[in-house]
Amino acid sequence: MRLETVGAVIMVGEGGPTPQERMVYQAIQAAVLDLLDVLNAQGIQPVIVAGPELSWLPAIPQVICDSDTEPFHFGNRLAGLIEKYDISPVIYFGAGSAPLLNQDMVGLMQGMLYQSAFGRGTKIPTHIALTNNLHSSDWVGISHAHDALPVIRQAERDNSLAWMLQENWDFDVRVLSGVRPSSSLDLDTPADLAIVRHHPACPPHLVEALRDPLLDNVPVEAVLDIAVQDGSRIALMGRVSPLAWQAMSKATQAWIRVFSEERGMVASERLARGEVRSLMGKFVSLLGPADFFHELSMVVDVAMIDTRVLMASADRYPTGAERFASDLYLLDHIHDPWLHAFTAAASNAPIPVLLGGHGVVSGGLYALADVITVRRGR
Repeated sequence: MRLETVGAVIMVGEGGPTPQERMVYQAIQAAVLDLLDVLNAQGIQPVIVAGPELSWLPAIPQVICDSDTEPFHFGNRLAGLIEKYDISPVIYFGAGSAPLLNQDMVGLMQGMLYQSAFGRGTKIPTHIALTNNLHSSDWVGISHAHDALPVIRQAERDNSLAWMLQENWDFDVRVLSGVRPSSSLDLDTPADLAIVRHHPACPPHLVEALRDPLLDNVPVEAVLDIAVQDGSRIALMGRVSPLAWQAMSKATQAWIRVFSEERGMVASERLARGEVRSLMGKFVSLLGPADFFHELSMVVDVAMIDTRVLMASADRYPTGAERFASDLYLLDHIHDPWLHAFTAAASNAPIPVLLGGHGVVSGGLYALADVITVRRGR
C-alpha cells in the first residue's frame, strides 16, 4: 500500500554558454540545493529532481535523480514522473521558483494537501491546487495528482498549469503568495538574482552563488537608496502584480506610478502567437529610447521595467543571452539593434533603471519590500 505522504518534483532546465547564462544557471542549481534542504527538513518524500544533466547534484537520501531521455514537453514529463513514482499529493517546483520558500510555508502546503488528499475530517475541499500565481505559476501543489493528469499533459509550460487546473478541471485553486509574499520570487533573470542577494533570508547555497561581480551592474542598491526615502517617486512598468504593488506601497512612503499591461502573456500563449501589445512600447517607439527615459526622469526618481513586454510588443524578442545582457547592461553582448539602443538609453538615463523580466514587478517587488521595511526600520 502506498504511504500517505506528500512528494515533490523539481524540474531543472538547461543552461546557456554565455557568462550571464551560466551565472543564472549556477544560481538556480544553488537554489535547488537550498530547496532540497527545506523539503528534507519538512519530511517531503520522495523528491524527484528531473533535468537534462544532473551530475552537479550530490547524493541525498530520499532524493531521486531522473534524467531527461526524450524531447522535452513540460506536461508529458511531469505527468510521466507522477505516474512512474506514484506521487500524490505532489508539489511541483520549477528549479528557481522557490529561493525564499521556508519550512513554515512548505509545512502549510504539506498540511493542506495532506488533509485534502486523505480526508482527515477537515473542511478543505477534496481536490485543491496551491500555487504562487494563478496566471503565471512557478510552483503548484496538487492534492489528487492522478486525477489531474489529463490536464497536466496538456500544459506546454509550468506558467499555465494553475490556470488550466482552474479552468479545465474540478480543482479549487488557491494562491498562497499572500501568506508569505516573498515566496513568489522566481529566479529567471539576472535582475532576480541581484534582488534576492539583498534579501535577509537569502539561503546559504544561493548566497555563495551570488557573489558574481556581474550582478553589481544591476542597480538594485541605487533603487533601494531612493525607495527608502520619504516622498520618492517610483515607476513600475510591465506585468505588474497588484498585490506586489500594494506590498511596495506599504513598505515605502513613496509616490508610485504604475502601468500594468500584458499580465499572463506567457500562460495565455499571446507571446507565442505574436499577439502582445504594449502602450508603453508605443511611447518608446514614438519618442525614441533616449527621449523616453528623459521624459520618464521628469516624473520619477527610479524605474523598474519588465522589458519582456516591450520586447514582445516590438516583435524583437531576442535570445536569453541577449535579454540577460540587457538586464546586466552588457552592451557589447547585445546584437539586436532595438534592444541595444533601448539598453544604452536606460544606461544613460538620469535615474536608476532596473531592467528585467516578470520578477522585477512581481515577486521581486515583494522581496524589495521586505528589504525596504528592514532598512526603514533601522
